[in-house]
Amino acid sequence: MASNNVLRSATVFGMVALLLAGCAGANDDDSSSELVQITVADNPAAQNAPLYLGIEDGIFEEHGLDVEVVHQSDIAAIISGTASGQYDFGSATAVHVINANLNDIEIRAVSTVNGRTQPDEGPEAGNTLLAGRDSGIASTADLAGKTVAVLGLASLNTFTLFELADRAGVDPSSITLVQIPFGQMPAALASGDVDAAVIQSPFTAEAMADGSTLIAKPNAEVFPDMAILFFNTTQIYIDSNPEVVEAFSDAMLEAQAAAAANVERAQQTLVTYLDLTEEAARETAWTTEGDKRVELEGLALAQELLTRYNDQKRTLDVATLVWPGALETD
Repeated sequence: MASNNVLRSATVFGMVALLLAGCAGANDDDSSSELVQITVADNPAAQNAPLYLGIEDGIFEEHGLDVEVVHQSDIAAIISGTASGQYDFGSATAVHVINANLNDIEIRAVSTVNGRTQPDEGPEAGNTLLAGRDSGIASTADLAGKTVAVLGLASLNTFTLFELADRAGVDPSSITLVQIPFGQMPAALASGDVDAAVIQSPFTAEAMADGSTLIAKPNAEVFPDMAILFFNTTQIYIDSNPEVVEAFSDAMLEAQAAAAANVERAQQTLVTYLDLTEEAARETAWTTEGDKRVELEGLALAQELLTRYNDQKRTLDVATLVWPGALETD
């Protein structure tokens, strides 16, 4: 009898061990399928609709990512936050990526935010140079001595403004710049606090409804069919998390394609993420045509503008500023 009891005990313990092993295996499978949490900092504007739609439609989840979005109107703060590890990814223009690397902050572009600038984009897509109702500005040739609102004093918007002014025969140094977030530009134009503004959707429509007029499309005119706005991370993050970087880049390509194919649904995400009204969201636009991958021509031209208008002395190899997996392939 004793031997039978021992046998039963051994059998029970064996079954328990098998069950525990099975449970452990199930837990291992669950842990391997858990989403990787990432924080993405963006400058709140309609151009981020692909990111928002990708989150809402589960595209990032399909790539194993759980995305938290943090709005930040100061691009320099996005760069510093990404460099410090506060954000895993952050949006910034070609100018900010170049300036970061000139200061030995190894920021790398891993995807575009909404593809490449289209030369024939409408007023609501991309950025727009608007003149206030009573500014006396009818073209870029009238910018001399005027006050212009820009997102950052050393931003891409600033240097495209300078380039257009220079082409029109205006000395860029004669223009007074005022740093104002996009969301505050319509009021500044309406009140006459500034004569003009380089503004971004969804705020363009609001400013034009108050009487501001379109003077130029800076990015479209200076950077036609070029990539100039990126989601970026650090080289350290790339080295430590190569699978996450690849997953994020792939998800952004899918999200941009989805937003281009489903514009109305993408616009609807702006109600949630940017607190727009339904009507305002329907008026927004972003780049939906063209290639969505990163390319180097925009970075190279941005570096030329920095040399011309910001006295940049050192020249970078722009190919080193991009995670290789994000570049277009033949």
